[in-house]
Amino acid sequence: MNNKIAAIWMIRIVISLLFLVSAYAKIYHEPSAYFSITTFEAKQLVPLGIDATVAAFLSRILIALEFSLGILILLPFHLKKIVVPLTIAILLLFCLHLGVQIYLTGNSGNCGCFGTLLPMTPLEAIVKNIFAVGLLIILNRNLLDEKYSAQKIFSGFAIYFFSIVLIFLYIPIKVSDTLSFQLEETNNENTSSASGPQQVVSEFGRLLPVADEGRLILCFFAPGCDHCKATIRSLDSLSKITENFPKVEIVFMEEEVEKIPEFFEYAGNKYNHLVLDIATFYDVLTWERDTPGVFYMWNGNIIKEFNGINEKSFNPSELVDVLNEKS
Repeated sequence: MNNKIAAIWMIRIVISLLFLVSAYAKIYHEPSAYFSITTFEAKQLVPLGIDATVAAFLSRILIALEFSLGILILLPFHLKKIVVPLTIAILLLFCLHLGVQIYLTGNSGNCGCFGTLLPMTPLEAIVKNIFAVGLLIILNRNLLDEKYSAQKIFSGFAIYFFSIVLIFLYIPIKVSDTLSFQLEETNNENTSSASGPQQVVSEFGRLLPVADEGRLILCFFAPGCDHCKATIRSLDSLSKITENFPKVEIVFMEEEVEKIPEFFEYAGNKYNHLVLDIATFYDVLTWERDTPGVFYMWNGNIIKEFNGINEKSFNPSELVDVLNEKS
């Protein structure tokens, strides 16, 4: 009997930790809680067709739900009839979402289940969830039946409501605010011309008209990102040794903006740049891409694209080859 009780509590603790860590990871403050939760919205919710404003509310509600389930699984509040079945349903819903993600973008990148704290592919997350569902089924079969209690149900909802209030206070929703260009003219001459491919309006042109002006290297960076800093340093070096190198325009996400001077100091030069709030940044870059993003543009046409740190990461030699072909 004691072994059975110990096994039940072991399962409850494992499931509790799974949900508590998952909730914490989505607001893990690296570089800030707002960055983490906004990235979760842009990468996980917006791709499902959810409006960005709605996603900002939904993300906090979902994270509060994860946190609440992590607490409730340890408490005697209708485990067998409400908490465990609800937890199983949530995990199966996550599996469905991950399946859609694999269908749309393949089994690559971080699924976001544990944010940047514990990167995990979508398939790994599905396996983890199925394992958790198995544990919950075993748990439910070994729990005793209990009568409904209005007080216990109210207590469960109170914990959830309190969790929602806390997360909205901890990470309030910010009003989207696009900041204006801050011009720095060093080594950034305008190379717009009538030559090259036919003029088009690019996917970036609606918000960034400069993207459609002649030849340029359009970059999407985070000021504190080491990969982004390495990329701009490579671009700056290439600009000094490559004839007729295009102008460089940078779009920064509004995170650690105080590091922008340090970013340019590391690069060795200053460039035109625009700062966008995180939600708008991902709306422009698109959710399936990641930083550092580098696009060689000509009259609005994307000639060459790099993004992220994996198979599509920035490659200086590939860029030089394309520049030589299309110059």
